Amino acid sequence: MSERLKEFYNKIHDKKNNIPLYVSILIREPKGSLIDFKIKKEESNILKIIAHDDDQKGWYPHSVHIPLKNLGLDDSAKNKEILKYLSNPALITSDKATREYVEDLLRRYVEILPEKKKHFFKTKRFKKKKEFQMGMKMKGF
Repeated sequence: MSERLKEFYNKIHDKKNNIPLYVSILIREPKGSLIDFKIKKEESNILKIIAHDDDQKGWYPHSVHIPLKNLGLDDSAKNKEILKYLSNPALITSDKATREYVEDLLRRYVEILPEKKKHFFKTKRFKKKKEFQMGMKMKGF
């Protein structure tokens, strides 16, 4: 992991900083070494990191960081409590945009699993689930 990314993780998971604590959901680890990453701010202060490594062409989603306050939890929440909200987004009543974002994550990457570190999670599937179309397709002429 690059030094910039480690520094970013330390900022969002440290209680001493003036920013709220975040829940980190790792979507996909880089296969090679991480060359660069970009931080995109989504609705409700959700941060999405897209990364670029030397093994793959193009950018891919690396991780998503959701503030604990958006889930309706305080800073002392344990992974089991957080996982309950992440695996069942209907329990998130404090923020509608966060609930929809977590539902979309579950739809794309199937399941969210706990990591050993506090407030860290990962997805079960590292690639998006393909959506198949059922029924007949008209053949073009």
